[in-house]
Amino acid sequence: MNEFAAPAAGSVLKPAEIEGHLLVVEPIEYIASMATAMGTSDAVRCTVHDLTTKTTHPEVLWFSSVLVGSLRSKMGAKVLGIMGRGVAKPGQSAPWLLQDASDEPLAVDLARAYLSGAPAPAAPAPTLQEQPAADDLAAALAKLGAKPF
Repeated sequence: MNEFAAPAAGSVLKPAEIEGHLLVVEPIEYIASMATAMGTSDAVRCTVHDLTTKTTHPEVLWFSSVLVGSLRSKMGAKVLGIMGRGVAKPGQSAPWLLQDASDEPLAVDLARAYLSGAPAPAAPAPTLQEQPAADDLAAALAKLGAKPF
């Protein structure tokens, strides 16, 4: 056993790459006034579990002010949401934000299954009285604005 650990390699994960994806975000650290090539900016370091692609991204740094603001107070928590865009202010681009999915039972079940390593829950089979897509996973996530798997 080696007594020294190798440095952690951070992941590059741009919000645009995961727009519409269902995510579990675990904020690890808030960094005030981090020096960047564009000047100083606040940032949040987090682990991002992309439930849409079934991929975990460790050590992600996000600088978007709305994302940073929404995650800053959630250190150590698991935030369930869908990466989306807010409303642009005049002369600015629309900010990246996490749309809350914590009250959507299917999204919660998917997150629990992914984090525990269990198989993803299947959508219930419709009965003859139900509309075929009413309980379908893709339809439920589409209702939330998430991209299908």
